[in-house]
Amino acid sequence: MRVGKERTVMRRVRAGLALAALAHLTCADAPLTPGPGVTLSVFANPPFIVANGGVSVISALVIEPAGTLVPDGTVVLFFSTLGRIEPQGQTKDGVARVNLVADSRSGTAQVTAVAGDQTATVEGGVVIGSANPETVLVSANPARITQPREAAITANVFDVNGNPISGIPVIFSVSATPLEETLDSGGAPRFTDTNGQAFDTLRTRRSLAAAQKIVTVTATTPNAKSGDTTVAVN
Repeated sequence: MRVGKERTVMRRVRAGLALAALAHLTCADAPLTPGPGVTLSVFANPPFIVANGGVSVISALVIEPAGTLVPDGTVVLFFSTLGRIEPQGQTKDGVARVNLVADSRSGTAQVTAVAGDQTATVEGGVVIGSANPETVLVSANPARITQPREAAITANVFDVNGNPISGIPVIFSVSATPLEETLDSGGAPRFTDTNGQAFDTLRTRRSLAAAQKIVTVTATTPNAKSGDTTVAVN
């Protein structure tokens, strides 16, 4: 009888140890999710990738309400409207990183990260195109504004081999002192056509009787390639 009781006790002990180990394993493997009120920011590097297998690293920074980084291993979910993206990543030093891989479709991928009750998107999205822009050439017609008080601006975008690239968003900007000029695009992207050209219109409010001044118009692609041209006003 004593031997039987000892065996029963040992079985119970082993069962208890097994349950404790299972509970520890379950807790250790449970996903760590952020609490409410975290601050979430998400970025893409680079913001432009080629359509055939290009890769952009998507990084999400998660900060707790107290201003500290969330614990390592905190889970962040990721979604994209184009390409293939890893569905989740875990933070290290407050940052979770996953890869967005282009799947031959072109367009702008809207990338979203979710952490706890917070959602954030990559500003401007990730542009997926046929090739990386290498050279941007900008021209104005006319190069001197008299009457009418405007000039047509054209940006030509080329790849490393000198081929024009279509579907590239181009941001036009203007600088002058004093600044009396505007662009019809208003800072919104203008996309290149099949000839690799994007268009905008420069307009001036400067009096026709005022002294001549020089205005600079710059065109910039998502991978920070840019070109500019100068326009004389009056």
